[in-house]
Amino acid sequence: MIRKTLLLGLLTLIGLAAAAPALVGFYLEREFAGVVARLERPGVIRVTRAHFERGWFSSKATLRIEIAPPLCSAPPCAGTRLNTTVHHGPLPFGAPVERSHGFEPSLGVGVTEIDLASLWPTRVFEPALEPPRVITRVGFDAIARSRLQFAGRAVDISRDRLLAHIETAPIAARARLPLAGGPLALEVDAPQFEIIGADGGQLAWRELEARLGEPAEGGALRASSLRLADGLGQSALLQSLVWQWRTLPGAPDRMSARLDGRIARAVINNDEYGPLLFEAQVADLDIHAWRALFAQIGLLRDAETGELDDAARATLYSQTLPALLAGGPRIEIPRLRLTTPQGDVTLTLRLQAPEQMRKVRLLADVVSQLDVNFEARLPAGLARDLAVQVMLASGRSPYAIEEADIDRALDELVQQNLIEWIDADDAYRLRLTIDAGRLTLNGRNQIGWKAMVDQFEAARERL
Repeated sequence: MIRKTLLLGLLTLIGLAAAAPALVGFYLEREFAGVVARLERPGVIRVTRAHFERGWFSSKATLRIEIAPPLCSAPPCAGTRLNTTVHHGPLPFGAPVERSHGFEPSLGVGVTEIDLASLWPTRVFEPALEPPRVITRVGFDAIARSRLQFAGRAVDISRDRLLAHIETAPIAARARLPLAGGPLALEVDAPQFEIIGADGGQLAWRELEARLGEPAEGGALRASSLRLADGLGQSALLQSLVWQWRTLPGAPDRMSARLDGRIARAVINNDEYGPLLFEAQVADLDIHAWRALFAQIGLLRDAETGELDDAARATLYSQTLPALLAGGPRIEIPRLRLTTPQGDVTLTLRLQAPEQMRKVRLLADVVSQLDVNFEARLPAGLARDLAVQVMLASGRSPYAIEEADIDRALDELVQQNLIEWIDADDAYRLRLTIDAGRLTLNGRNQIGWKAMVDQFEAARERL
């Protein structure tokens, strides 16, 4: 009797062990659609193809991820294919063993290969890019934990001729995604990356770290240095970058967030600036209208001629901006401070939109409905430099611009109350307020938005 009981129990365990992987396969298939939905980042990436083929001991999943508008304005958008084999648990036989985990029970282990070459189908990489491999473990707590290790390498990129050379140190990434719901947490460490164009352009960074999703559904981006160059003599070096953002409570389909940033030092075309300190907060911005704004801005100029499209501009003013500002959103920049060789540049802004926007046709119609407090200060030296740039843009010869011309131009702007001179700070200031439709510039009432803009335009032409 005891033997029969033991045998029956053994057969039951064998049956459960054989059936369990199939049950896990059903579970993973059911959760697949939800995982795909949370991988999408509006305005950044989108999933254009998702297929799950369930098996008994393992399943296969295929995803196609592409850059989303407005980052991609016209198809076909750059994208990549992810091919995944999921080894079912609770004992995922055939799955790779990681040194940090060893062989351990789990609901499943996924092995994903990322086809990087499909991102640039017209480019040739030498040596050929090997697909990075991502190992994902789904624990019994229904949380998927992924790890990626990308080996450092040097690669040449060409298409008919050499285009660029890339050198990168090993890149590590970790992700955490609750299957039952919750934000995606992502960490990326890329200590060294450099791409040098054959024509002299350059992008390079050192000690780059990115964090997304935690804590409080926020994120952070840090880098010890970032170098940019266009190969035409324009270059920028940014050091000690720290940008952090945090999602704030808000209504569904509306964006509320806080952003803080700091750059310790910036060298732009051999001129040194910094530090830069920046704080901003937005509340109740319509997410869909925000995406539409970026898409519409991309249509403002013709891609070939660069000419302004009047129809696209009219749509921006009459439809896109009112949709973005409807519902009473608020934008605040309590602090922006940039140290320059001539002194500090400061800026503050508070913008409150009404609950209901009236029908508009022009930008002035939009602006007149807002409550705005704006103040900006420029050190005198920088204001003089900007005046020279405006003169040059108007066609004046640099050899015909004298110090007296710059003094006269700035004095005229002060006399017309378009800017203020702050003697104690050796700086110029501009203050703009709109309160219940009443417009003031530097403390004086203005007839209207268009009249004020016409004053600035006329002053620019006289320069």
